[in-house]
Amino acid sequence: MSFDYCIAYEDRSCLRTSRWALSGVDTRSPGNTKDGWLWLNCVKTGQTVTAALYKDPAGAPQDKVAEGTVNVAGIDAAPALCTFSPANQSGLGGTMYLESYLADDAAVPVLVSLCTDSDLADEYHHLADLPATVYSATAGMARYCAAATRKVLLLASQMYAAAMGGFGAPEHRYSASASRAVPDYRRLAAPDQLKEAAVHWALTLAFGSCHERASHTMFSKLRDYHDTCRREAVSAWNLTFNTNPDLDQNADALKAPGMVRVTRL
Repeated sequence: MSFDYCIAYEDRSCLRTSRWALSGVDTRSPGNTKDGWLWLNCVKTGQTVTAALYKDPAGAPQDKVAEGTVNVAGIDAAPALCTFSPANQSGLGGTMYLESYLADDAAVPVLVSLCTDSDLADEYHHLADLPATVYSATAGMARYCAAATRKVLLLASQMYAAAMGGFGAPEHRYSASASRAVPDYRRLAAPDQLKEAAVHWALTLAFGSCHERASHTMFSKLRDYHDTCRREAVSAWNLTFNTNPDLDQNADALKAPGMVRVTRL
């Protein structure tokens, strides 16, 4: 299971990243993120960039969860692939591309997951009692948090295409191309606005998997309940965007076109 819809809130006057794919994410509390967030520190020495991920913006050594190095000598011709290895026995690894590198940058917020186990537990407290095929003893509900994050962000990019940079879609995750031009998920100024939909989507998927055990019909009722809650959360979206994150921090609320009510006079 890979978290490949991470949002790096980077300052592109310093650096640009793309195609994040993190593995070994533990969504339990405490896990190897801070409520689904990590922070990226990048330092260049010669032509080598050291990229480190921390689960706290202060970047203390004990909070480092992954680190990688990448040679950026040819970055003007082609993006440079950085491979992360676990730090402090975090179990977290993965990859990302550096597409440009103009200056060092520290404490870049990286949203890995829209929801974590603690968010799901607000709706269903007994997560650890779910079947072992659903709840992982080492990663919690990470599988479903990753799927929910992907589904919510893809839905938002369809409903708010113009606000996210154009009527495009991210290249499929197995594409050899590094760049992901649109949607620009950095424009989501307040991603917590998507959390409720992600929580209910994750639980819908989890309880749907439980329902494969036909004797547990309670799971089908829970699945349907959370699917209804997911739909209600999406219908209430009135998201806040920063439509030009490279130049300013101004944000605007925007209803999706499909959610605007029309009154006929």
